[in-house]
Amino acid sequence: MPSELLSREPVLDEKAFWGRQHDVRWLADKLGGYTPQNCNLIGEPRIGKTSLLYHVYQQKIGLPVHMVGLYVWVRLVELAAQDSNEFWRLMLTQLHVAMGGRAGTSTNALPDNERDIFDVLDMEIDSILSDMAVERIVFLIDDFDLLVGGVSKHDLDWLRALATRYGESLSFVISSTEPLVKLCDKIVEESGVSPFPNLFHSYWLGLLEKDGAERLCLRAAEVRELTLMPESLSFLLAEAGRHPDLLKVACEHFFDVCGETAVIPCYDLARTEFRLDAHVNWLCRQLWQRRSEKERGALAELAAGNTHIADPILAAQLTRRLGLVEENAGGLRLFAGVFRYWIAQETAVFTSPVFEQPISEFDHDSEHRFVIIDERQIHLTKLENRLLAYLLAHTNEICSVEALLENVWDASKQISVVEKGINRLRTKIEIDPRRPRYILSARGEGYILRTN
Repeated sequence: MPSELLSREPVLDEKAFWGRQHDVRWLADKLGGYTPQNCNLIGEPRIGKTSLLYHVYQQKIGLPVHMVGLYVWVRLVELAAQDSNEFWRLMLTQLHVAMGGRAGTSTNALPDNERDIFDVLDMEIDSILSDMAVERIVFLIDDFDLLVGGVSKHDLDWLRALATRYGESLSFVISSTEPLVKLCDKIVEESGVSPFPNLFHSYWLGLLEKDGAERLCLRAAEVRELTLMPESLSFLLAEAGRHPDLLKVACEHFFDVCGETAVIPCYDLARTEFRLDAHVNWLCRQLWQRRSEKERGALAELAAGNTHIADPILAAQLTRRLGLVEENAGGLRLFAGVFRYWIAQETAVFTSPVFEQPISEFDHDSEHRFVIIDERQIHLTKLENRLLAYLLAHTNEICSVEALLENVWDASKQISVVEKGINRLRTKIEIDPRRPRYILSARGEGYILRTN
């Protein structure tokens, strides 16, 4: 079964690969011509670059039917060290793997000098194209960003030499989170400009198409032997957007919490678990920190409820290129509810709206572990009971995370348990946990229980 649909790892199983038809066609067009083209696949972290490259590797996308070709999979995250020597060693090792363990030089007996390893690779490529009836070689190099700081201009010159020397039969497909030209500028720094990126066609990988995103969720449900109701599918797409990584994590939490249930309390709990997920928070932070100050300002405005970006170039950058913003009938909006929530938490001092009605009194029965708010009797766990009792004892005061950790949990616990505990309590006592009226966040300081 395609369990990768419910994991946080790249999709390396063909049965679990969905969508990307337009992206696959673009690569096929560039690789399948009379002369194969070099491609730079650019995309945000966890957008699906590795999954797409591996799909091309497995399916030999773009290779004409009549042609005998070789696709070489080079995943740089597997390097023991991101330096020149290890890079060229991995290139040669993976070429041998693609040849099915081709007899010849053992990678264990390779010279230590990277120039000598490159020379061996060069001779191997020449031999394969000349003697082995192979008409085309495509190197698929994933996570090129990892080489910044570990290689130098001469490595880029050697890559360019291969691309030009064997240009009619060899090409590179390189994935990165920044355009190759920017990465190469970082590599060469003050030693000049590398012409290597000039050989490449750039392609920005964005969100999934709507049908691909829907199919991913439906297939993930099939893996769990569940039926995903239309309203549940709408919930997942609203919360995670069409981002493949976020969708997989959202499905994981939704199926764990709700199964086939489609009721509001279930959705609220699934939303809370999703938004508390450490991986989701890491990814949202990556998407935020990679933006310029101007881009962050526009994203914060959208998170606060604005539906318009005045600068058309900035709007196009955030929508068509990065996919962080989408257009709808009411204007612009952030691509996912979880990203909107994260930005609101990141940029607001207090995360509650202006109060439209007086704050209710709390009738807390600590002994029997329940609280009555607006005639609602809410039962609490032991932990929730201790947490609420501490907040009530410090009503309208900011309670630091450290104080909460020491007095409600245990000082040895991780700080992250406080945020998770606060959010679980919010799901019980707040009418809308996304817009809390009672337990507010004081950015950088802690939390406050407001009763007036």
